[in-house]
Amino acid sequence: MDIRAQFESHVLALLRHRPTIHQDSVEQLEILCQKQFQTEPIAGWRTFWSLAGHFFEGLRVAPNRSFGEAEANAASQVLSGLQLRDQFNKPHLEKPADSNAVDEDHLQTINHVLFLEQADALSQRLVNLLNDWSESPEEEAYVLDEVQFDAKSMAQLAQDVELTAVQQVANSLASQLARLRTTRVVDDIKTSLQGAKEVSRLLQHFAVGNVREPEAKVLAALRGE
Repeated sequence: MDIRAQFESHVLALLRHRPTIHQDSVEQLEILCQKQFQTEPIAGWRTFWSLAGHFFEGLRVAPNRSFGEAEANAASQVLSGLQLRDQFNKPHLEKPADSNAVDEDHLQTINHVLFLEQADALSQRLVNLLNDWSESPEEEAYVLDEVQFDAKSMAQLAQDVELTAVQQVANSLASQLARLRTTRVVDDIKTSLQGAKEVSRLLQHFAVGNVREPEAKVLAALRGE
């Protein structure tokens, strides 16, 4: 079975089993993405394999979350990327002179949407979890584990697409959340919430083509300055 067929069989299994996450499929898909990333010489495709790998990793690590619309949309983008890659791997076929530019634009679109589908879901979950936690600070470590993992995942996704502002805030948020394991007060949780909201703000601007710098006060607060 070729690479595309392997990917498609597992992605289709994910879609068939929704809203339950099919663990065997996400584990195999994560491994396939890692293998493709390690041997991929082209930057745009390395970004694709990395984004896809992070998507399947997130599903594997959090199997109790449902496979909803956002996840289905991300899986659809992975399928689109596989189809495009299959065309890319067939240089013997006759193509228009400008086909390489068209394929590159198509790949950029796929990567953009694949990033945003994941980043938006992470951002919304971070804001919701931290908002609930700020109202009930007695909640214990499971909340902290979830938000810290999501913040690290956000930083990895932002690094994939070279969105430095989001990566800075997400990394600072993850570090600040790590400090909350030893010292925790309500104001610290509210600082975390502001960090999550800042990520959301930056993503909204990025989605419409505007790259903004993070708010200096939010970064400073997350860093404890």
